[in-house]
Amino acid sequence: MSICEEWELMHLTPQGWKDGSYRHAPGDAIEIAPPADDVLTVRRHVTAAYGGPSRVIEDRTPHTDDMALIERLLSAYGAPAFGV
Repeated sequence: MSICEEWELMHLTPQGWKDGSYRHAPGDAIEIAPPADDVLTVRRHVTAAYGGPSRVIEDRTPHTDDMALIERLLSAYGAPAFGV
């Protein structure tokens, strides 16, 4: 059974969501430096088996202790729009 693993990072900044590093099958990982002003990073990891089940995991890592700021930015810009 063939297994496909892809992942993508998105960074929340005061200007909105910014694309981060990613790996889309069948390519190699592309590394992109995070923006200096990111307040939250969300990583989506997708594991899929051809003809079988898929699994999606999202991890959120805050880069500030100001949770009110993160909540305001999430209200303004919504959820990240992943390509995987």
